[in-house]
Order: sequence, then C-alpha cells, then structure tokens
Amino acid sequence: MTASPRWKRLWALCCSLKLAIVLASLATLLTMGGSLVIHFLPGVFGALDQHPLGEWFLALGRLHPALSSWLLLLVGLMFLLAVNTLCCLLDWLSRLRSRWRKSGEYLLHLGFVLIVGAYLWGALAGVRQPGLALGEGQTVALAKNPGVYLRLDHFDPVFRDGRPIDMRSTVTVLQGDEPQVSKVIHINHPLLWRGLVILPQSFGQRPGGFRFLLAGRGEVDLVAGSRLPLGTGGELQVLDFLPDARVDADGRVVPRGGNLGDPAFRLRLLAAGRPIWQGWYALRQGLPPQLAGAGVLLRPLEPHYRTVSILTVNRDPGAHLALAGAAAMLLGVCLALASFYRKRAHGDRPDIK
Repeated sequence: MTASPRWKRLWALCCSLKLAIVLASLATLLTMGGSLVIHFLPGVFGALDQHPLGEWFLALGRLHPALSSWLLLLVGLMFLLAVNTLCCLLDWLSRLRSRWRKSGEYLLHLGFVLIVGAYLWGALAGVRQPGLALGEGQTVALAKNPGVYLRLDHFDPVFRDGRPIDMRSTVTVLQGDEPQVSKVIHINHPLLWRGLVILPQSFGQRPGGFRFLLAGRGEVDLVAGSRLPLGTGGELQVLDFLPDARVDADGRVVPRGGNLGDPAFRLRLLAAGRPIWQGWYALRQGLPPQLAGAGVLLRPLEPHYRTVSILTVNRDPGAHLALAGAAAMLLGVCLALASFYRKRAHGDRPDIK
C-alpha cells in the first residue's frame, strides 16, 4: 500500500532542510529578544536558572503569562526542530543502503535529537535545590528524595589576598541514618551519587544562636544542640533555634526566614536527669516563667553568627541521555571529517569558480 500524495508532501515538509532553517532562524531571533526581556525583568526571570524549567513555569511563569509566552514559544520551536531532525534521520534510515556514506551527518542529527529530548526530560522531571546553607554538623533533607539527607562535616574556605578563591566542603550523603558516601567538594569537583550532583555555590554567615548573660554564670553561647549544665544536676538543652519565627493561629511557632528578625529557641529543662519543661523562648516576648521559676535567668546580649557553606543539589534524569547525544555528535563529527578528507584525497571536491 503506497502513501497518498498528501502524506508524501507532509513527509517531505517534515524532512525539509528549508523547514529546519526557518525553525532555527526563528528560535535564534526569539532567543536574542528573550535575553533582553530576561535582562530588564530580573524580578520575573532572575530565578530561571535556579529551578528546572517546569518548576519555574509552575511557580512564576504562569503568574506572568504575557512575559513568559516567548519562552513557551521557544520550547515549541526547539521541539519542532527536533521532530524535523528526527524525520530526516528516519528518512535516512529507510534508505541506508544508498546513503550510508553520510553516517556522520546523521549521527549529528541523532545526537541533537537525544540532547533536546534529555533537556525536555530534565526540565519536566529534574530537581534543583539551591541555596542550602549548612553549618558544620548540620543535616538537611533533600527534596524529592525520601529518606535521603545531606550533612556538612567540615567547611574550609580558601582565601588569597583576602579574596575567596575556593570553597572546600566535606559532605556526607545519608540514607536514613546510614552514611552512603563522603567527599570533599570544591569548585568544579562535585559529589556524584545516584543521579544527584552536589556542588558548592557560595558561603556566608547565618545567625546560629545567641549570647546570653546567665545569672551567676556569666556569658554563655546557646546554639542548636547546646547542653548547658546547671546546678544540682540540672541541664538546659537547646533543641532548635529559629532566627525569625512567628506564632500561628494554633499557637505553633513556625519559621519565617533565615535572616535575624524575631528569634526563638526551643528549649528543654531537665532536673535530676528528667525533663520538667519543654517549650519555646521567643526573645522579644521575654523569659518563659518556667525558666524564671527554676532560676535560669537569661538576658540576651548579641546574636551568635557562624560561617555556613551554601550548596546546590541537582538531579537531572536526562543526564545519561544527553551524554549519549554528545557521544553521537562527537562520533558524527569524526566520521564527517574522515569522509570529507577521504573525498579530497580522491579528488572528489566541487569546483570553485
């Protein structure tokens, strides 16, 4: 059964070099114009490179449909260009016996299709978790990886002439409580584990607690995890510290951000090794009566800052597909060059007039 003339014309259009040129030209012009939009509207597009494209559209793109429409159109053009390239590849495969000498060119086609497919896969199913600020000993759960955690064991920024030139962080990936892999990561040397890519982003200082004047003891520093021995076998434990917190309608204390605002401590007071009180101490609201009644008289003096390593965690499910595409393109370039110089050696070259 032969194809109808209409389907033949449609297939010829899908395989057309002219269509590829038109799509590529439109995509280039749209990219040039879109780059200006990104430059002048950082409030909308500033976080574009911090999230997979699909997440960005759901978070910000859909709130600004007129401004982000060019990006959707660009994705559509690249998809059509990939379809055009795939049709050319399939047409070549159907005539492989007579066209095998052009294998290099069509391996380039295959590589392009694989890379576009990998990018779309990563944009829809990838995960990017930027700005993870961790102090030494801190652990954080990794987004969309249930039961997987990241711990910062040691941080050692490298300076030269007063300027940072590298950020060395010793990190450990845990599954539950079991360490899986540890590595010293620094610029261009990430930790790779089961599709996760963990790399340093920056570093800075974050409020980690407060310095207090404790009656009868002098100055003490309280940070998350601190244990302050008291007289007669008592102890004050710092379970958590929030640099900026608020109390919701149900009376729960919830974090508002990482900058210093309304700080709060979650504390536990023990006597003779047994807990006698546990609750929140919001510094702006004054000392809880349970602490005052137990003689733990704290007066805040100043915030306690600690250096933190700021990390980025990525997971791109299309990375292996992109690698296969790059390998296909590299092999295609090698074959195309070998074919070109072989033709030149046999005098098979066009005349230039």
